[in-house]
Order: sequence, then structure tokens, then C-alpha cells
Amino acid sequence: MSRTAESTRLGGMRTQDDPRAPDFGRISADHAQIFVGIINTLHGGPTAPAFGRLLMKKLEPDDYMLLAHLFEELSVMALHRLVPEALLFDAFAFDLYWDELREDVLEVRAETGNGKFCENFQIAAERARAYRRDRPPKLRWKQPTEDDDPPNRPGGGLGSRRPGRSPRGSPSSPDRTPVPSTET
Repeated sequence: MSRTAESTRLGGMRTQDDPRAPDFGRISADHAQIFVGIINTLHGGPTAPAFGRLLMKKLEPDDYMLLAHLFEELSVMALHRLVPEALLFDAFAFDLYWDELREDVLEVRAETGNGKFCENFQIAAERARAYRRDRPPKLRWKQPTEDDDPPNRPGGGLGSRRPGRSPRGSPSSPDRTPVPSTET
């Protein structure tokens, strides 16, 4: 079976070599510094708390426009090929971020009469959806199917958790409390 026929059979997924596949750019080592800068912007300074709340779906009123404008700027860089879309769309969920911020952006557009407000972010979100559609999850082989038996292990996680601690967001400073020994 040809790759094209196979991709159609698999629900439209295409390889990057398929001429019908959208071009999301090629990632090289030269992009690492730009990517680190983007990560530092999202996880540092005044944007870090707002980005953390976006990930937890607990946005505050002042977060919407701050984040929308930031994603507009990142989208401009991607759409003008200054940073590969593939790099941004693999690391960040622009389509899901747009879904969270869309109503506020549309409201600002209507209030100001500026139809161009955050249009690059909206376009990038649409392209991010296409990227996600064409690329299955990397860990899809780990996903249970309906035919799989339930695993014989307690619910989730990669090991034992510290007693009395529930998972939370990233701490601002590491917890250096000693973990009680389970060895006898």
C-alpha cells in the first residue's frame, strides 16, 4: 500500500514528505536560542502567572489581553517564518489557547472596529489544529485501546508520592523536604 493510500486509510494523517501535507517549516539547532527565549518569556516575568493560569483554565480578567497579545506576537514570528510553526505547535497548544481567549479577542475587535486585532493568533490556531490533525500523539502506542485489559496496577503515576502531598503546579522554589525512607 502506498504512503498516500495508507495516510488516507488512517484518517487523513500525512507524512511530512507528502506533497499535500501543509508546510510547518523545518526545525534546526539554529532555532534553539529563539525557542529558549520564548520559554523564558512564557515562564518568567509578568507573563508567567498568567500563562500558568491559562494552563489550569483559571484565568483572571487581566490575563486575557496580555496572553492574546503575546500569542499574537509569537504567531507573527511563526507565520513570517522567523521560527518554524512545527516547533511552536509541537511545544504549545495554540489552538487550545485560542479557544480560551477567543471570546475576549472578538469582543475587543467589535469594540474597537479593528478586525485585524490578533488575526495572526487566530490564523496560527487554525494551522495548529491542522498540525495536530496530521500528527498523531507521539505516545499513541502507550494509549490503551478498547481491546486492552485494564492494567494490573494502582491508578496512575510513575511511583510513590510523598505522604500527605497532592500534585500542584510547579513550585516557585523546590521543596527540599527529605522524603521518608521506605527501606527497613
